[in-house]
Amino acid sequence: MNIKLRIWRQANAQAEGKLVEYQLNDVSANMSFLEMMDVLNEQLISKGEAPVAFDHDCREGICGMCGLMINGVAHGPQKATATCQLHMRTFRSGDTI
Repeated sequence: MNIKLRIWRQANAQAEGKLVEYQLNDVSANMSFLEMMDVLNEQLISKGEAPVAFDHDCREGICGMCGLMINGVAHGPQKATATCQLHMRTFRSGDTI
């Protein structure tokens, strides 16, 4: 699946922030949202760009550290589902997240 991400980027509290768009192609529907973010960060690092910072710990849906805002909703569209357990099959190819 192909996904466009719109991510708020801000170097620090004093810097002006902005939404930056990233295109990810061939995302597996079986990946978790955090695994998809890891793929994005690998691509950014390979281009010499700063990775996207996000909190996570257990990646097993237990700790709750992975609280991202996805489309304006904490943890995303599936109620009572941690971001690490939110699979990309929840979204459609071509979606902007």
